[in-house]
Parts: sequence; structure tokens; C-alpha cells
Amino acid sequence: MIRTLFVLMLLGGPFIACKNESVAKKNEDSLQQLEKTFKDLKEGNGEVVEISVLKEALPEKLMGMKRTSHNGQKSAIAGIKIASADARYEDGDRKMSITIMDTGGLGAAVSALAAWSAIEIDNESEDGYERTTMIDGKKAIEKYNRKTQQGEISVISADRFIFSIKSSNLSEDDLRSVVSKIKFKG
Repeated sequence: MIRTLFVLMLLGGPFIACKNESVAKKNEDSLQQLEKTFKDLKEGNGEVVEISVLKEALPEKLMGMKRTSHNGQKSAIAGIKIASADARYEDGDRKMSITIMDTGGLGAAVSALAAWSAIEIDNESEDGYERTTMIDGKKAIEKYNRKTQQGEISVISADRFIFSIKSSNLSEDDLRSVVSKIKFKG
């Protein structure tokens, strides 16, 4: 018994060392990313576009629906600035809301606001689905319930903008096409 335990310790040692090296490497990478984020903050990187530019990206009419509200705001906390604009659209029972957020290109802000971007999700049932995917070459998450025709899509663009779209009574294809219809000049 003691001999077996000794052999296991000898054989297991290299595996434990490899695992500890892997954890150490991940910790070092995380610390380097955190250091870069703080450096970017100190250097003044992370400026966000003006609210008016974000609002202009949300047209008066979209998918045959008229815009019923239109807002924008800019805020900052601990040196991280965020600008956003949102709009609501309606046509009878078809409804949609869109929010565009500019995180100033700071990876930490994008990661905090779109935690789904770091994971892979693929759930499907007879009622609908939730999955991470690519839409127009951009990382996205989409959820759709076929029975209720309720859907959501969030997309990260240029590692700084997060587009979030929620809809009622729009088809899956219509909801996906909204992403390419939003034009941004910035």
C-alpha cells in the first residue's frame, strides 16, 4: 500500500506542476490585461463618441415601424466612460427597442457589459433557442421564442460598441436583418 502511494506521488507530481504552471500563466495573462486597461485609462484612451452620433444611427423608421421614443446619455464611473442611445419602434402589435452603447474601446468595459462574449452557448428547444453566433462578422448572442415571437440580439462591433435589440412579433429573419440596417458614422 505504501509502495503504491509512493509510486502515485512520483507519477502525479509532474501533473500537479503542469496544472500549477497553467494556473500561473492564466493569472499572469489576467494581470497583464488588467494592467493594460489601467494604462489605457491613464493615457486618456477610451473616449466615447457624442450622443448625437449614436442617436443618428437609429433611424426614424425601421422594418416598417415608426420610432416612438429616442434618448441618449453619457456617464462615467471610475474613469470608464460609456455613451448610449436608445430608440423604441412600433407598428400595431410589432414592437422593437434598440440600444447602442459605446464603451470607448476599453476591453474591460465590453467584457463587463457583454459577459456572454467570452462563452459559447447553444440551447435549442421546440419553442426556440439561445446561442452565441456571428452576425455580419460580429460576435453576437441571440434568443428567440417561436411561440411568442419574442426575440433578442446583442452584438459587439469594433470591440467597443454593443448593440442590443429586443422585439415582439417580428420574425427571426427580420430581427437578424435589423443588425445590418443600423448605420453608424463614427
